[in-house]
Amino acid sequence: MWRVIINAIFILAVIQSSFSQVVLELDDIVRISRCDNLSARKAWVEKKNAYWNWQIHRSNLRPQLRLDSRLTDFTKGVTPVNQEDGSIEMKTVNQNSTSANIALLQPIPVIGAEIFMNSYLFRFDNFSDKTYSYSSQPLEIGIQMPVFQYSKLKWDKIINPVIYLESKKEYNRQIELSAYNSVVMFFQNLSDRHDWIMAGTNMKSNSELYRISEEKYNMGQISRDELLQVKLMMVNSRKSLKAAQVRMENSALRLLTHLSLTDITEFTPVAPGTIPNISISPQKAIEYALNNNPESTAFKRRLLEADENVAKTKGATGVTGNLFATIGYGSNFDELSHWNDDLNQHASLQVGISIPILDWGRTHAARKQAGMNRELEETSVLQEQIDFEKEIITLVNVVEMLKENIHVVIEADRIAQERYEIAYNRFLAGDISVLELDNAQKEKDLASRDLLATKGEFWVNYYQLRMITLHDFINNITLVNNNENQ
Repeated sequence: MWRVIINAIFILAVIQSSFSQVVLELDDIVRISRCDNLSARKAWVEKKNAYWNWQIHRSNLRPQLRLDSRLTDFTKGVTPVNQEDGSIEMKTVNQNSTSANIALLQPIPVIGAEIFMNSYLFRFDNFSDKTYSYSSQPLEIGIQMPVFQYSKLKWDKIINPVIYLESKKEYNRQIELSAYNSVVMFFQNLSDRHDWIMAGTNMKSNSELYRISEEKYNMGQISRDELLQVKLMMVNSRKSLKAAQVRMENSALRLLTHLSLTDITEFTPVAPGTIPNISISPQKAIEYALNNNPESTAFKRRLLEADENVAKTKGATGVTGNLFATIGYGSNFDELSHWNDDLNQHASLQVGISIPILDWGRTHAARKQAGMNRELEETSVLQEQIDFEKEIITLVNVVEMLKENIHVVIEADRIAQERYEIAYNRFLAGDISVLELDNAQKEKDLASRDLLATKGEFWVNYYQLRMITLHDFINNITLVNNNENQ
């Protein structure tokens, strides 16, 4: 019997828990938005994409070993053949050639050059007279280098590490941006829910007030105009209740969608009870932002890209040249076993140069334009740095102001609530009019909304400051994750 009772109690507890609402606190939605939702997942994928792009860049700076092969080049038919006397004779050919080349290449980004080492083997088969022959080049070393030209590899080595650092910082900012958006939606839903609850309370209060007013009207204690005024208050409160419910449901849906909590239909948001007693230094906040925020790295990247554009312009104008040099050993032979017999040294050197003689000032104008574009970018970056620091100082001041104002707003809410209770009792006693009671109710509602709005503004501005500085001032920790796989 006791076992049956215990099982029944357990089943009822499970049923009760399945229908209970989910409670979401501010810390909960911040944690979910930083780890478990689609925005965080998207930021992680973008970070991994930047990581693999960085790996591609690193691989471009390392030696490359490549095998190139032409497995067959078969020809059968009649083809024109040039003779020694300059005539052309049509001959029947039935031949095939095969070749393989293995190459080791190493870029040198500093000078934009590439050194290489080749090993080459070629076989020719003449099926008409059933003969074959080989030629080989066991070793060839060479260098290819642009002279006075723009080297993309050189600038990639300078800029790509900055781009990769920026991408890692951007990931951290995107995570905090997701948290910031969650906080905005959370307090919007709290405000809408507060309006809905307050509208329900006002509707019940006004309905009861209308019932009492009807009794007073029937006893001749109030006029019909006052009765209609109370009835209008009741009707307006019903309309406000429905509108507040729609706003609350919509903001709740937006929050749950952002958090990817699609399996939850109802929840109860709980506002933080207290405002943390923190003191934020503007100088420290700027220091954190310059160290952690991707904007500071983006400023550096933009200036480097402007320098790259100047170098590219100079490389495309003025005196340019190319250097190509090789040295190696090779031979011809009939049997593959004789590949290293009678090796002959060979070398080649190619130097080219291009000098503009008359371009009507195009070179000068192009270089001047590139220089002015670089100066313009530098000015823009400087202005954005100033605006960036001003934004941080403004946010710090707002957070500090709201932290101090919260005590005043709490006191104002308490006074407005007490004043409404006094006005309500005085109206029941017939000491004040409906208009005075309506004003007291509006002031109570306004003070209550102002209290929640002030708390919301504090947390929204705090998380915006946290997103920009990537620093948690409450726990005094830096919100930077450099783990590639996390």
